Amino acid sequence: MESKKNNFNIKEELLKYLSYWKWIVLSVTIALISCFFYLRYASDIYQTSAKIKILDNTNTAFKLPTDNVSIFGNNEISKGNEIVIMKSSRIIGAVVDSLNLTTEIYGVGRIKSIELWKNAPFTVIWAKEKDSLTTQQASFQIVLTKNGYKVKENNKEYKFGETNFNTAVPFKIIIKNKQFLKKVNGNEYQIILKTRKSVVQSISNRIVIDYVVKQSDILSLTLNGFNQEKINDIVNTLIEVFNQDGIQDRQLVSKKTIEFVDDRFKFLFNELDSIEISKANFKMAKGLSFVEADASVLMQNNYESKSKLETANTQLALTKLMMSALNTSKGLELLPSNIGIENEEVNGLVANYNEQILKRNKLMLSGGGESNPMVKETTSLALQIKNNIRASIIGYQNVLEFNRNEISRISNLDNVAYNKVPFNEKGVRSIERQQSIKESLYILLLQKREEAAINLAITNPSIKVVDYAIFSARPIAPERNVIFIAALLLGILFPIGILYFYYLFDNKINSKEDLESLIPDVPVIAEIPFIETESKTIQFLDRSILSESFRILRNNINYINPKKERGSILFVTSTIKGEGKTFVSLNLAITLSTLGKKVILIGADLRNPQLHRKLDLERPNLKGITNYLYDTSIKIDDIKAKHLTDTHLNFDIIFSGTIPPNPAELLSNGRFELLLNEIKNDYDYIIVDTAPTLLVADTTLITHLADTVLYVTRANFTEKRLLKFISNLKTLNTIKNMGIILNNVGQNKGYGYSYSYNYGYGYGYDNDPVTNTSVQYKIKKWYKNVFKK
Repeated sequence: MESKKNNFNIKEELLKYLSYWKWIVLSVTIALISCFFYLRYASDIYQTSAKIKILDNTNTAFKLPTDNVSIFGNNEISKGNEIVIMKSSRIIGAVVDSLNLTTEIYGVGRIKSIELWKNAPFTVIWAKEKDSLTTQQASFQIVLTKNGYKVKENNKEYKFGETNFNTAVPFKIIIKNKQFLKKVNGNEYQIILKTRKSVVQSISNRIVIDYVVKQSDILSLTLNGFNQEKINDIVNTLIEVFNQDGIQDRQLVSKKTIEFVDDRFKFLFNELDSIEISKANFKMAKGLSFVEADASVLMQNNYESKSKLETANTQLALTKLMMSALNTSKGLELLPSNIGIENEEVNGLVANYNEQILKRNKLMLSGGGESNPMVKETTSLALQIKNNIRASIIGYQNVLEFNRNEISRISNLDNVAYNKVPFNEKGVRSIERQQSIKESLYILLLQKREEAAINLAITNPSIKVVDYAIFSARPIAPERNVIFIAALLLGILFPIGILYFYYLFDNKINSKEDLESLIPDVPVIAEIPFIETESKTIQFLDRSILSESFRILRNNINYINPKKERGSILFVTSTIKGEGKTFVSLNLAITLSTLGKKVILIGADLRNPQLHRKLDLERPNLKGITNYLYDTSIKIDDIKAKHLTDTHLNFDIIFSGTIPPNPAELLSNGRFELLLNEIKNDYDYIIVDTAPTLLVADTTLITHLADTVLYVTRANFTEKRLLKFISNLKTLNTIKNMGIILNNVGQNKGYGYSYSYNYGYGYGYDNDPVTNTSVQYKIKKWYKNVFKK
């Protein structure tokens, strides 16, 4: 078999599909109607969107002016981390708990249920602990009544506020507005309890958080859902929960700071108290009050001691001079006065003595003599005073000596105390250093505590809401225009797709071009159209398309049939059963007879004869070829069909006769060739309806007797791979004149003709005649039969 040519004709391809326009229109109509009902009852999906700006609170903490470096500063916020936190189970779980999203209430309708949110006429309170409720799930339907509700499963009525323990999860229903109860009386509702984990996971999967634009601090939060108010509340609550979570995190830092500082205060207070006690004990032990002042006093005392010691030494020296002057004076002489002796008594005695001496000297000069009583008295008084001076000086000297020794002792003590000042100062400074460190830390912590307290009071929000959740006015899904377009395309493409695969896997002959491309050495001499009527036999002088096609066949036979005056033998055969060789044989005989030619039709298909059925005759009463081949006493006139005047056939017929057990042996015994030779001169055309050539050898045994072999193929029935058998048959049996007839053209309009896929390969005995296998034809036939009944 030669390969099929690869010529693509777009017009032919379009016509192939457009020939099924009724099915395409039907498919589009069904698709659009289905789409209409789907959109009518499908739940609308809305979208809500909000925008927030993540605030950077790194440098917003309150700091006192003296704070140069904050050890409690925040790190720079990572926006990617904030998105992850916002979608975390902890945050979304808080939203679920806040809005009680695990409980869903639906208003049950005739076709679909609608979720109720704020407009639900009642609230459901579950009679279980919150922790144990998170893993529970339940679903049941209730019908509201005048006084309460009925659970649809058991049809028992319960009052509002009464706990129902007959369900998997106990609950009670609280009516929101008793006045509204009249309107919803008799309405049916479905209550669904979902696990907390499933709701959290559902929201986390559905919510989309992303930047509005790249390199932006603004995030967009988008959520889809069936209830507009519900998805709005979810997004707004998520924003609020996330904001409060950030505030609480920063407040937690401040609270922890305050708690830490308070704990440190207690410790530092004890430390400072211990240091101050140590300082007091040290000063007490060392006799210190204030180191610098004590050192100054010691220095002043040392200076004063040295001054007093020098004064004492000076006075001793002066007293010694005075004593020397008293001892060295001869008689009654004046004594030096005011030489610096600080003793008033000595100075007063010296002054009194000198006064007495001066008085005596005046008395002596006035002529008084030593015997003068006044002189004597004055002399005696002066001597007495002089002795008193000597005694006073000696006493003063003793006092000075004592004072000098005491001053020296005190000075030595002061020197020792003064020398200890640096060591005392070191000890005090060491204690004061520890005290200063603890006091500085105490003041620092006190300052930080005040900062934390202020930050706790003025904590900034985590986010700035740019736009609160705003839901779309129109649902985003289902997209009606898109779905209608998709339904239209599906309605168009579905039948076209089926046709495409139909044609793709089609291995049948569909057109004349298939035959010409696969067996180009054998001409196609006729195309017989598909006829929907029950009768497949043309009438005399018929003007139908079928009759015209056989006229064309009649004319084309002349081009391949050798020129003979009489007795042209035409074999009509096929590859397999059901290709229409008997149909072609009968109608070809009718067509040739209309020209006034003498025609005889021989039924040589001995295994499965069909010619008698085409003529509505009973086979057991008919003698034919089998009888002639088997019984030598039978003549040709004995087997010619008689009593066929009512069929209006203008030619002779020899039927196949009784079905023999050995048709191949009968055909090859020479009697069939003898039959043809005897009738050659009596007929212009001898048409032989032979057996199919694929599974039996009957026809191949006698093809050498034919002048022309007409090979019948059937559109949408004969497989392409069988055409190779035709080519081999022509070569092996040296058939010189062969023409192919394409039968049943026009049944499948997809090819400009119309073809079916039903066929059979078996070639049996006494089977029913092959009828049209087209699906369309069968449907039409069934329709007619039903309405006829």
